[in-house]
Amino acid sequence: MSILVTNPHEAISNVLRFEAQLNRSSSLQARLAYARSWYAHPYDGGDWCFGPSKFIGYQGMTAKEYLNEENRDGRRTERQLGEWFIEIPPQDPLHGELNRALHAFLRQYGKTPSSLSRINVSRELYEARTAKDGAPQFHRAVADLLILVAKQLPSPERTRVRAAL
Repeated sequence: MSILVTNPHEAISNVLRFEAQLNRSSSLQARLAYARSWYAHPYDGGDWCFGPSKFIGYQGMTAKEYLNEENRDGRRTERQLGEWFIEIPPQDPLHGELNRALHAFLRQYGKTPSSLSRINVSRELYEARTAKDGAPQFHRAVADLLILVAKQLPSPERTRVRAAL
């Protein structure tokens, strides 16, 4: 039985392990183009590595277990991972960098990302990168407040807020 990750470190560990599992499984490679929600984390050398939400959202995931698909739901992993990761919006300069890296990663396996794909990074990584890029602290504080308030809203109202943005 698959168990959701309980902290961002477990998820990042799965991102870092995904490529090794991928290289051992042609069946897993065949599914790459279907993943919509990708999670990225830099290797020590600075290159990006990626993993799909249904792989990284469960503890100790393997290619064999992922392909089995027993009782795993991407909506559950997205909800859980949303606590620690943030989707990079297309207008963010990081999105272009990640998009190019994801295309290059998938090209190794003869695949391209789904046109509906989105890329996420850990909030910690994003905030550190944004701070380096000189984002005004006031804007960051306002965004943090908006996030805090939005988390208190019922699901339909959060959906309405997302649609308005």
